[in-house]
Amino acid sequence: MITLEALRAHATPALLFECIAGSHAYGTATAESDQDLRGIYAMPAAAYLGLEAPAAQIADARNDIVYYGLRRVIELLSAANPNVLELLFMPRDTVRSSSPEMDQLAARRSLFLAKPCVQSHIGYALTQIRKARGQNKWINQPRPEAPPVKEDYCHVIPREQLIPGNAAPCRPLPLKTLGWNLDEFHAASLEHARDGYRLYRYGRGARGVFRDGMLVCESIPLDEEAERFAGLLFYNEQAWKQAMADHQNYWTWRRERNEARWRQQESGELDYDAKNMMHTVRLLLSGESIVRHGRPIVRFEGEQRSLLLDIRAGRFSYDELIDMAQDIAARCERETAASSLPDTIDTDAANVLLRELTAHWEQRQ
Repeated sequence: MITLEALRAHATPALLFECIAGSHAYGTATAESDQDLRGIYAMPAAAYLGLEAPAAQIADARNDIVYYGLRRVIELLSAANPNVLELLFMPRDTVRSSSPEMDQLAARRSLFLAKPCVQSHIGYALTQIRKARGQNKWINQPRPEAPPVKEDYCHVIPREQLIPGNAAPCRPLPLKTLGWNLDEFHAASLEHARDGYRLYRYGRGARGVFRDGMLVCESIPLDEEAERFAGLLFYNEQAWKQAMADHQNYWTWRRERNEARWRQQESGELDYDAKNMMHTVRLLLSGESIVRHGRPIVRFEGEQRSLLLDIRAGRFSYDELIDMAQDIAARCERETAASSLPDTIDTDAANVLLRELTAHWEQRQ
């Protein structure tokens, strides 16, 4: 079994390639930039014949250090993955270790340059825009530390309001408005009504509606129904699950974020994530380079580098950056249609290449 420690220490012959990636490769690093490592390792062909397949990639907890299995690399290249494609074009000063197999892979990199690569660069860029918007919302709408509770997603129509004498009938009220404690009630399913339940008051003798994180329905004796019926309960479980997921994502982001990166937003200087928007434009410019020059850009220089650094420094409004990104994406779409790039990536040829590289590496061992 290959370990992250062995790969980082160059203590295994499986290591085929290692480089410094991220901002240091792009030419956009600042004094506060982390150093990202990316690498590729090989596995014997026989390793894939067992019941338990080898790890497709090995990484640290924050994914600052990621090593991909050679099979996974070919798979991602065949799917036009921008992050893996750039490994075949890394500047020489970023390469820390290489191998004959990596040289062979780089020599065949044109195999993985096709129109889907341009589309994937555009798609990843749009993902960065959505990410910038979402994290901007987190900045301006911080979440409480306490997770959402199920009771906040419960509404009730009390018995006396099902058909009230002087008010509109059947209007569900938030549970908090009523001040009811669901520990004192039992629930029974309401036929033909998703998320709807009959609610019965049992006081301190009740087992509660929620138990071990689940809403539990009871069989209510027929002779107790009329006496104990309290109203109708509506529990929006899907909304609670979404709120829980949002809460967990927010606090994971809070724990793992680079604090220096968020100072501008938290101080109110910017209303967007400048680093994500920089990567949006970087991906689009790289995709445009594939159309025009038949290769992505990894190391940015001159005016393009200055533009990325200005974006990183927050010298554009959010709307200006959206317009810029849309203009580049439109150019990419337009020029791709008239491009001589292949329409698809030849996965059969990629499969042959994977076998050749694996066999070559095995012969050297």
